[in-house]
Amino acid sequence: MTNAEAERAGGCCAGEAGAQRQCLEVDAEGRPVVVRAGRHFVEREVVSRGATAFADDAALVAAELLANAVQHGGPPISVCVAGDVDRIRIEVHDGSARPPVRPAPSTSNMTGRGLALVDAVSAAWGVERDPDGGKLVWAELEAGTTHSPEEAVDIDELLAAWHDDEPSAEQRYTVVLGDVPTDLLIAAKAHIDNVVRELSLARDASGAEAVPEHLALLIETVVEGFADARDAIKRQALAAAQRAEPRTLLTLHLPPSAADAGEAYLAALDEADTYSRAARLLTLETPPAHRLFRRWYVEAVVRQVRELAAGNRPEPVTPFETRLLDEVQRLAALQRASDRAARLQRVTAALAVTRTPEDVADVVVSEGVAALGASGGGLLLPSADGDHLTVPGVVGYAEDLVDALREERLDAPLPAATALRTGQAVWLESQDERDSTFPALRGFEGATVSMCAVPLIVGDRTLGALRFSFTTRRLFDKDERSFVLALAAQTAQTLLRTEVYAAEREAALELQRALLPAGLAAIRDWDIAAYYSPAGGQEAGGDFYDVLPLPDGRVVAVVGDVMGRGVQAAAAMAQTRTVIRAYAIDDPEPAAVLSRVDAFFETLDGGQLVTVLYLLLDPQEGTAQIASAGHLAPLHVRDGHGSAVDVRGGTPFGVTDGARRSVPVTLAPGDALVLVTDGLVERRGEDIDVGFARVTAAVTGNLSGGADALLRQALRAGTAEASADDDVTILVLRRESYAD
Repeated sequence: MTNAEAERAGGCCAGEAGAQRQCLEVDAEGRPVVVRAGRHFVEREVVSRGATAFADDAALVAAELLANAVQHGGPPISVCVAGDVDRIRIEVHDGSARPPVRPAPSTSNMTGRGLALVDAVSAAWGVERDPDGGKLVWAELEAGTTHSPEEAVDIDELLAAWHDDEPSAEQRYTVVLGDVPTDLLIAAKAHIDNVVRELSLARDASGAEAVPEHLALLIETVVEGFADARDAIKRQALAAAQRAEPRTLLTLHLPPSAADAGEAYLAALDEADTYSRAARLLTLETPPAHRLFRRWYVEAVVRQVRELAAGNRPEPVTPFETRLLDEVQRLAALQRASDRAARLQRVTAALAVTRTPEDVADVVVSEGVAALGASGGGLLLPSADGDHLTVPGVVGYAEDLVDALREERLDAPLPAATALRTGQAVWLESQDERDSTFPALRGFEGATVSMCAVPLIVGDRTLGALRFSFTTRRLFDKDERSFVLALAAQTAQTLLRTEVYAAEREAALELQRALLPAGLAAIRDWDIAAYYSPAGGQEAGGDFYDVLPLPDGRVVAVVGDVMGRGVQAAAAMAQTRTVIRAYAIDDPEPAAVLSRVDAFFETLDGGQLVTVLYLLLDPQEGTAQIASAGHLAPLHVRDGHGSAVDVRGGTPFGVTDGARRSVPVTLAPGDALVLVTDGLVERRGEDIDVGFARVTAAVTGNLSGGADALLRQALRAGTAEASADDDVTILVLRRESYAD
């Protein structure tokens, strides 16, 4: 429909203002055009009648009434002007019989200010039913009068009476919802009014043809669907608020079509909330209390109307407060489930880095005790002797109980041992059940009233048991049992992984111990000391050292570092150490050895990063040739002063950037070389140069003591601030002085 501006005379009769009435019929599809055209028409008419003083107020009144007609009414829409220089009457007609509603004043509501503005600038205004259908809303402006609220017509009372007398083509049924907090009603309806306003603006701004079909349906359902019930609730809530009544008794008179409209309305508002969450609407998502209220009342309306239409007597509506309490109970159960799911997630994350049964117990038992509100808990595993239980960790148990648990036998008539033997969970919910099922607990754990013990099973293996104690009666519901069993399943899987890890670690350590020198070769007039520790003392690493005497009396000393830890790093270490030894025996010159190792690494496809410091020492002359493959420089300690040897280290093996080179160093009697790996000097959040300087300072000033003393000083400086995150290796070669 186009916006036809067909001005027509409304007859020759005089309006209430005593002058000929002129009207403009407009199209209801385009709100901006309708309002603009109607406002301009009113301005022209008012000026033409000599009432220029009313022009601005008349234009404002016309704009607000037309906007309401477009948003809340329906076509056809027209605006009429009557009157003269002293009094102007403005009428807006629309095709909807639904009367307007004037909301309570609000700073958060984006709607409802139009009628308040009309009331503020008019001498009088009102609403009438159009005999031809629809309604008209009128306002009068009068010269020389000031509108006073005390003199104004009670428009809300007028609207209520007008609505009660409204004719209806459909049969209507009375639905009594009961009383609801008035403040909640007003706030909830104000939020919906904001949604309706924004969707209406979106439709009118885009034009009906420009709006996607699914969005057009959403807008139509929210704006038009269920409007009778919506307006009736709003009107009753506002009336109760004006009477200062804290609760509103909701009674609705609705046609059978309201049931289908209500269901569509609920679904549409849920979809509108998705637009709000995605920030596609300015209006925020419906608050939870409002969403619960609308679902309660719409579902009640749908159910009641359908029962009444079928000729049945419906069940009374469940009071809103009852529905609210049910929702609180439901959310509380969901919160408990969510909390336990979150705990299980935290347990999963924490177990990912555990390495020993003690680590596992520390995570699982503490989380289980906290989640269940238990007085204590413990992890029990079969001991190596096959007869007793071991206790890797407990929480909340006294020392005497822990000692008793450590003495517990696998065949003991006690909950944990029973769960471990049978593979079945034990649930003791009262002291009577405890005493009748496990009499031994009376002397074993007298303060405990309730208890559970669950086996830790993976496949056909039972690895241990979890037990939790309670000092009060405890009924283990389905959700609680599921949580404990899920915790046990996670624990079992992790324990199995710790077994694999322990076996791998032991194999790696055995490999490393077999490949590292069993002892240091004795070299005349030289004092040699070495130290190696895998990362944190927990697993095999890639550090290595070697001292190899050659047939011609010279000595090869090596310190290396393979990236990573575990079996792969240890294997790479062994391979590198073996290759260096083989090449050193053939031709021990540093540059030659490192070049040949480079060629060897080029044939590999391992991608392992290896750094090495290689030293060829002439013990009699006290000279050394040193070459570096990307490794830390050695420290030269002379006369109590430590300094780094400028080896100008090359790249790690496998990253060749040119010919290898070596630098000469002469050691006087009493001098020493200190070779280290980065695990000694590197710390998180600290530049490696800071750690290197700390170790350098530690060996400075050492005027007495042998290689062991230097090694201990370097080790203390490197590990004093934090435990090592990497392998640590130190090799000290000291030329004895004449005073030794």
